[in-house]
Amino acid sequence: MTIALVTLLAVVAIVALGHPFWAARRGARATRDHAEELAEGLRRARDRVYEEIRALQQERFLGTLSPEEHEAQLASARRRAAELVRAQQQAEDVVREIEQGVDAELDAMLGEDEEERG
Repeated sequence: MTIALVTLLAVVAIVALGHPFWAARRGARATRDHAEELAEGLRRARDRVYEEIRALQQERFLGTLSPEEHEAQLASARRRAAELVRAQQQAEDVVREIEQGVDAELDAMLGEDEEERG
């Protein structure tokens, strides 16, 4: 009976000590997944704009667009592509900051545990 009680207490202690680390890593993974979804959506939107640019070039080559129309639509498509690139860079910066914050918190938690033991 004593062995079972000591084993149960050891398991509870391990779970209690490990939970903050597991939860922090799980949260970072979820953030990374959302960021990857956002990056994928931005990439697809940028690909659509690039396809539009290719279509504009074909229409200009075939003569269905005047030079003025072609330039106006091309400039608009290029602006949208640049905005999407900027948005993707900003999203990546935010994710990097979040990951650094999580890493710093984990390091701080590990440092506190080592100080308590030492």
